[in-house]
Amino acid sequence: MPERAFWTPLRPEQIFVRLQLPFLVGVAVVSTATMLAVPELFHSLVLWMGLAAVIVASGLFLLPEKRWMMTAWVVVIPLLDVVCIAGVRTALLPFLPSVGMLCLLPFAWIAYRFRRLGLTMVLVSGILIAALPFALGTRPVTTLLAIVNVLALPFIATGISLAIHLGARSFEKRRAIAEEATKALRCALNESHETQLLLRSVLDTVTGAVAYYNARDELVLANATAERMVDVVGFRLDVPPFAGPDVLAADRKTAVPLDQQIIPRALRGEVIASHMEWLGRPGDQIAILASSRRVHREDGTLLGTVIAAYDVTKLANAIEVREEFLTSVSHELRTPLTSIIGYTEEIVDVLGERAQDLGIDTWLATIERNAETLMKRVNELLHVADAELVLERRPTDVGDVLRLAVEQFTVVAERTGITLDARAGADLSAEVDPRRLGQAIENLVGNALKFTGRGGTVTVRVERQDGDTICISVADTGIGMTPDEQRRIFDRFYRAQAVRENAIQGIGVGLSIVKTIVDAHGGEITLVSAPGVGTTVRVELPVRPAVAPSSALAAATTPY
Repeated sequence: MPERAFWTPLRPEQIFVRLQLPFLVGVAVVSTATMLAVPELFHSLVLWMGLAAVIVASGLFLLPEKRWMMTAWVVVIPLLDVVCIAGVRTALLPFLPSVGMLCLLPFAWIAYRFRRLGLTMVLVSGILIAALPFALGTRPVTTLLAIVNVLALPFIATGISLAIHLGARSFEKRRAIAEEATKALRCALNESHETQLLLRSVLDTVTGAVAYYNARDELVLANATAERMVDVVGFRLDVPPFAGPDVLAADRKTAVPLDQQIIPRALRGEVIASHMEWLGRPGDQIAILASSRRVHREDGTLLGTVIAAYDVTKLANAIEVREEFLTSVSHELRTPLTSIIGYTEEIVDVLGERAQDLGIDTWLATIERNAETLMKRVNELLHVADAELVLERRPTDVGDVLRLAVEQFTVVAERTGITLDARAGADLSAEVDPRRLGQAIENLVGNALKFTGRGGTVTVRVERQDGDTICISVADTGIGMTPDEQRRIFDRFYRAQAVRENAIQGIGVGLSIVKTIVDAHGGEITLVSAPGVGTTVRVELPVRPAVAPSSALAAATTPY
């Protein structure tokens, strides 16, 4: 922003136009008119001396060198004007007494330009102007009225000049304040401009899309990535309804209505966190992960809404490829495993006790046990790879589900020297899928036993909470987890460092399956753990579903 002074001194040409020219014209008009009315004034030497003074003063503006007019030497011009007034007034006083008022122009100039010294100059000049006619003998000073005539003009002119002086001082103070304020505003504006440039550069540098709307839902700022992203859908960020027709949900099948798309939802005040959508027409789609946040001032009033989105197409496609791979591999493994298990059972049935006589009964049992373990792993992979988790809800006693799930671990707990304490409260009826819920409890109890050493305890509880919530908790005194491990424990295929080091069996999908089942029921799962202390997993399920009894969980295939 270019610097420009709030106030600058008058240039010589401005001084002439605003100060000297009006005085020159006034003197010329008054003198000419009076001389025409009184022809004998054409012979007045004093009058012509006064006119010569004003002509000289005005002629100084014709000099090529004018820099001296920007210094204190400029006082020469108004002093020459004072000489002019003295001569003209002396000559015209008998015919035009008010001609002395012309002295106010040079007096105002002197008072404003030279301040206190100027007031002294005005007073002295006024006395000289008033006293000159008496000094030349045209009027004797013999009466009190004559003395008043001598003193009236200088005191009146000095009073007016004093008012101009005070006004000038007040103006200078206000000008200084205004200049300081202008300087501060200019600095603030420059900083704001630099901040805006920096913000624009940052926004255009980041790979994500960012848009900011004010409280009136007007677009204030958006980076180039955001413009390109919405262009895929076919709408503009600055034109309502801020949505387009080619938007699909995370399942890549369900069309998202205009009013349910990201920007309209965010502008309505909804808080969006890591919401996934597919943008564009089939064959040319991108996946985005979007979040939004409302910004408020310190007093709580709404300032605007920030929306951010990231292109996660490569990640989404990689996950889709992974799920397809898991499904294909699982099905390919399941068929030969089924044959192995089937033929092994057939051999055991045919041989009967002869297997022991032949010494192969232990081998066959090992084959059968490992084949079933491998089949269990394959079934887990198939469950993870399911694109949809469909619940078959019905009124169920969760306590019965808990007892059936825990019962199968009683022998394991006794054999490993672990105390398994399972208790169920009263009135535990809820609309759930008993098979899926049992599977979740089995995974939780199995994990607790797996990571608890001999002499430890696994405590399982289920009780009604707040009337409309069923709470299931599984606590153990096992090896526990670090904070880093807790953050990733629900990720599929994640296995903690201690698990890998101790060669504990598993493929790291148990807790991810539990979370999928809990999410499908509309519940919440939390985990509290500490290394060497143990782990407590808490599941809260609504007694009645908040959505339709059968629901598909598209998020089962994505980590979003």
